[in-house]
Amino acid sequence: MVLSQRYREYDTWAWLYNRTMGPAYCQNQLRPMEMLLLTQLEAKAQLLDLCCGTGHLVQRLRQKGYAVTGLDGSESMLYYARQNAPDALFVLADARSFDLASFDVSYSFDAVYCMSASLNHMMSLDELASVFGNVHGVLKENGLFLFDLNHPTQMQKWWRGRVVEGEINPTDAWLLTPVYNAIHHTGYFQVVMFQAPAKAKGILQPCKNLIYRLLSLRLLTRLRLKVLSQFQRWQPHWQSSEVRYPVRGHAEAEVRSTLQAAGFTDIAVCTIDGHATVDDNHSAYFLCRKSSHFGGAT
Repeated sequence: MVLSQRYREYDTWAWLYNRTMGPAYCQNQLRPMEMLLLTQLEAKAQLLDLCCGTGHLVQRLRQKGYAVTGLDGSESMLYYARQNAPDALFVLADARSFDLASFDVSYSFDAVYCMSASLNHMMSLDELASVFGNVHGVLKENGLFLFDLNHPTQMQKWWRGRVVEGEINPTDAWLLTPVYNAIHHTGYFQVVMFQAPAKAKGILQPCKNLIYRLLSLRLLTRLRLKVLSQFQRWQPHWQSSEVRYPVRGHAEAEVRSTLQAAGFTDIAVCTIDGHATVDDNHSAYFLCRKSSHFGGAT
């Protein structure tokens, strides 16, 4: 199987994602999942988690009684997913070109979901169309498809090259910085990771460790992010590494038309809180239904 390098690069920080963003994003996505999708499904419905990451959401939905299959392009992400949801089936495949028949997954799904803006990694409408076509192919008739996207006006406002997330621990630290070019509708988010040496250096290290513990408090988030933006100066002996993941901001109108072309109808768009008007403070949640008739009205 040939997978895109951009998905294999997620292997680099799968260990960190599993410990931090995986559980956090899972918790954040449960409410919109329940509000928009799960209320429309029968008990024990069959679901596909597209771009499932470390499988935390798979496990939570399985605990609710759903039959969930996870698919992701990162082998390391799936390594942790199989630990987090040991009874689930996981498939290593590219969201743009997967063929579940080759994995002995013969059934189709009542619903497919793709959360945490995973589809912003599709760098063109053609790639997005390929994903939509694959999803349409594995859904049962009238099956539902839910996904969220960061859109251009939102990204222009918030993806400003500043540290927006991160943690500091006695042995490691990490920070995430999103960057967006409004002219080209493309950007990236950068993850920088720090590892402490085997033996801490400097007489001030115990004091720094105390400061780091205090900075983990929610009320000190802004100060923690400020420290992280200068962390190399704080800890010059810590080893650092970084990865960048390209993304594209997809406008609502072009996503709608691409969904229609793939055979989806009843396209609804809202915010995480269920508001029908998507502004520059919120990502867009798309919910649509499979139709066997292409070009149907929304």
